[in-house]
Amino acid sequence: VNMQAVKAVQAVPVNDEVAAILKGLKLDKTFFMSRLSDKPIKMLAPVAPPKAEDDQLERVERGNKRRETLRKRRSTMTVDKTRPAAGAADFDIYLNEAVMPVLAQALDALCRQLARMNEQGDHLDPKVRARFNPLTWLGQQLLRRHPKCSRTPRRATLYRSFRDWADWEKGRRELLRRRAEVETVFSGFVLRGCVSHETIPAVIAAVDDTLCLEGAIKNCVEVEAAATGDFSLLRDPTLSARRNTGRNRDGIVFEEFWYRLGTVIMRQDIVPYSLIMRGDEQRAKDAAEAAAWQQRLDQAEAERMEEEQEKRRLTSEYAVLHEKLIADEDIQSILNGKILTGDDVREGDVGYELEAKPQGSHIALLVELFLLLGLSGIVSEDEEDCVSPTSPGAGVSSMGTGLIRASTKAKGTAKEKETSPKDHGGRYWDEGLAKAWAVIQRVHHADLADGVVDGELLKQVLVPPVGFNMLRAKVEYELERQMERPDADDDDHVRMNLSNPAKPTKEQLCIRLGMTMSRLDWLHKLFESYLQPDSDDPNAPAPCCLYPECPASLDKEQMRTLVTEVEPNLSRAEFEARFTRIDKDGSGMIEFDEFAMWIHSSEIRIAGNAACKMTFEEIANRYQEPLDLIMYLHTCFQDELPDGVEDCYPEEPEGLPKADAVRLAQSLIPNLDTKEFKENFEFVDEHSRQRGHCDFDEFVELLDLDDLPAELRDRFEEN
Repeated sequence: VNMQAVKAVQAVPVNDEVAAILKGLKLDKTFFMSRLSDKPIKMLAPVAPPKAEDDQLERVERGNKRRETLRKRRSTMTVDKTRPAAGAADFDIYLNEAVMPVLAQALDALCRQLARMNEQGDHLDPKVRARFNPLTWLGQQLLRRHPKCSRTPRRATLYRSFRDWADWEKGRRELLRRRAEVETVFSGFVLRGCVSHETIPAVIAAVDDTLCLEGAIKNCVEVEAAATGDFSLLRDPTLSARRNTGRNRDGIVFEEFWYRLGTVIMRQDIVPYSLIMRGDEQRAKDAAEAAAWQQRLDQAEAERMEEEQEKRRLTSEYAVLHEKLIADEDIQSILNGKILTGDDVREGDVGYELEAKPQGSHIALLVELFLLLGLSGIVSEDEEDCVSPTSPGAGVSSMGTGLIRASTKAKGTAKEKETSPKDHGGRYWDEGLAKAWAVIQRVHHADLADGVVDGELLKQVLVPPVGFNMLRAKVEYELERQMERPDADDDDHVRMNLSNPAKPTKEQLCIRLGMTMSRLDWLHKLFESYLQPDSDDPNAPAPCCLYPECPASLDKEQMRTLVTEVEPNLSRAEFEARFTRIDKDGSGMIEFDEFAMWIHSSEIRIAGNAACKMTFEEIANRYQEPLDLIMYLHTCFQDELPDGVEDCYPEEPEGLPKADAVRLAQSLIPNLDTKEFKENFEFVDEHSRQRGHCDFDEFVELLDLDDLPAELRDRFEEN
C-alpha cells in the first residue's frame, strides 16, 4: 500500500500548480490561528480569583458583590460605548475566513508567475511583459479563487475547513461574552453565599439548557472535570498545580466557577458559533411561547374578573328578589304546605285548599328567579305550544330536557336582563316553567322531577344571597349534563367536580417560569429535603414529593426555614406578606409549584426595572381587591403629597416620604403595627426608585389590605 501511495504521489503532474501552492502555504488550523488578533480574547479571558485567607476572601467577595450590583444598576441606565460590538470585535475572524485563504493563494500564485517571467528572461515576448500588470493579475486570481466560484474538491475542502475554524473561534468568544447570563444561572443555585460542590453538575446542565446548547457543555468531559477543579485533561502543568481559591468546605463562588469554565473554553473547542445562534433562535421561540401563554393567562384572568363582576351583579339582584320572595303571601303558602302544580283548581274542587294559585305575582317572581339561575328555556307566552291554564295536568306533563342555559360563565343574556316581574304578571304556571323547576329538582336529587313546587324543596332553593352563586353553578352543571347525556335517567346524577384543577407538569412550569429543568429539579430536591417524617410512625419511609401526581406540602414554619436558605436577608414581615400572597387558598400549606412561583416572583422583583410600574387595574388584580378601593387609596396617597405636587401614576409617579407614608398608613389602618410597617419600608426602599420615598404601588405593597376597616371594605365591595 505504501508503494502504491508513493507511485500515486509521483504520478502527480509536474505542472499541478494548485497542489504546489496548497502544499507550500500550509493553510491549516495553525495558519488560521496565527493570523487572529489576540486583543479580543485577552479582553474576554477569565481572571483567576485572588489567593487570600478565608476572612480576607470574605471581604474581597463582599466588595466584588457590591461593585457588581452597582455595575448592573448603572448598566441599565448607561451604554458602554468603549466596548466594541461583537461584529466589530470579530472582524479579524471574518478576514481570516473569507479573505485570507484566497489572498494567500493569489499572492503565492503571483510570486510564482513573477518567478517564471524572470526565468524566461529575454525569451519572453516584450509585449507580454509590457501588458503584465501585477494588480490586475492579482484581482483576477482573487475572483477565480473566491469560495463562491470554487468548483474543485481541494479548494472546497479548504474553504470548508476555514469556515469551521471560524465557527469554533467565534463560538469561543461569544460564549465568553455570556458571563452575565452564566452568573444569573449560577446565582439560582446559591445557598448560604456559595454553591455546593455536589450541585456544580446541575449548574453546568442549567447553563447548557439556558443557552440551548444541545448538551455541548454538560456532555463535555473537559468541562465536567475542570468544574470540579481538575485541569489534568487540559495537559497544562500550571493549571494542574493550581489549588482552589474558593471555599473548599462549603462550595465555590462564581468567580472561581467562571475561571474554571472560562479556562476550558479558552483552551478547547467547546461550542461553535452556529450552535449558539440556533440556541438564541430557540430561546426567542420559547420566549414567544411564554409570552403567548402569559397573554392567554391574562385573558383568562380578565374573563375571571368579568365573571366575578357579573356574579356580584347577579347576587345583588338576587338579594332584592329574595326579600320579595320571602314577603310574598303565595310563596309563604307554598312554604307552609301548599303545592304549585299549574292545575286550575277552583274553589269547591277537591284539593283546592292544598293548591297554590297557578297565576299571580308569585309566578312572576319565580320566573325572575329562573332567569337569574340561567334557565332560558322557559316557554314564552306568545308561543303556540304554551299550555292553556284550563288544561288538566298542565304542570305534570312530559318533563323533557330541552332547556338551553343562558351561559356557563354567569353572564345573563339580553333577554334575561330585559325581563322583569311585571312582564310575567299575568303568566300561568305552564309546561315551560314546570320544566325549569324539574331541572332544579334534579339538582337537589329529588325523588321525582315532575315540575311540582313543594315547600320542602322551595326552602332549599331560597338560599341566602351568599349561596346564590353556588346554586347557579349547580344548575349550569345540570344543564351541561343533560346536553351531553340527553338520554340519561333522572336518577343518574354526575357529581360536580369541585376538586382543584390539575397541577402543571414540570415541563409546563419551566416554560411558565422561564426556568431550566436542571434548576427546577434542584429546587424540587431542596423542597423535598424539608419534608418532615411521620412522627407517629418511626418505621415509615422517608417522605417524598411525587409532583405533580401526588404533591407534598410544607407548613408555614418549614417554608420559612426553606426560604431562609435561598433568601437569607428576607425579613419576617416580608415573609409573612409573601406567604399570604402565595397561599391563595388560605390553607397554610405550600406545595412545590407554589414554592417555585415564590422563587420566580423573588427573582423578578430583584431583576425588575423600578421604572416599570403596574397600572391600577394590575394592582387590583394582583391583590384581588376592587378597583374602586385601589383608586380610593390613590386619592388618599395624592392628598398626602405636598401642595402643588401631582402624582401622575403610573407614567410619572411621585414618591411619598417615609414619615408621611407612616402617617397615611395609620390613618387608613387604626391598629397599624408601626414597627412592622417601618421594617417593611426599609426592605422596599432598597429597590425603590427614590431612596427614602415610596411610590403608590410600593405603598400598597406595604399595607396589609386585610386590616382595612370593615366599613371601608364593605362600602367598596357593595359597589
